[in-house]
Amino acid sequence: MTKHTVKCQSCSAEVVGELYHAGFSDMEGLYCSSCPRVLLLKDWHLLEQRGIRLPPEGSFQYYNRHMLSYYAQVEALFRQCQCGGHYGYMNSPRCPVCSGLLRGDSYEDKPILKQQDGFVFVTTGSVDDHEQRK
Repeated sequence: MTKHTVKCQSCSAEVVGELYHAGFSDMEGLYCSSCPRVLLLKDWHLLEQRGIRLPPEGSFQYYNRHMLSYYAQVEALFRQCQCGGHYGYMNSPRCPVCSGLLRGDSYEDKPILKQQDGFVFVTTGSVDDHEQRK
């Protein structure tokens, strides 16, 4: 994890947070749909225990949209954020100053862009997958 600064695309505030490399940290970040919190998914055994598996080969769709049903299954494992929003793979990070989209609609409903991002940006705090499990 490293300290990182981003200029908010919504309000132009300079936002400081911690940047985690998703691959090296072996985790994924599911951002809240309404506030800057992020759920850190670290327990991959949880998915296996619930029977959640990657889509079969041959189900490919452009921009990796075949992954959307897989993501929906994972998202369904977790309670809502304390603000009332929901944690989602395709949610973009939000600004802690204005709650607007920090980098704009950075994933544009294309899972390939989320996968290529490869980082999780945590500003105001995160929740652990075990804390948020239904």
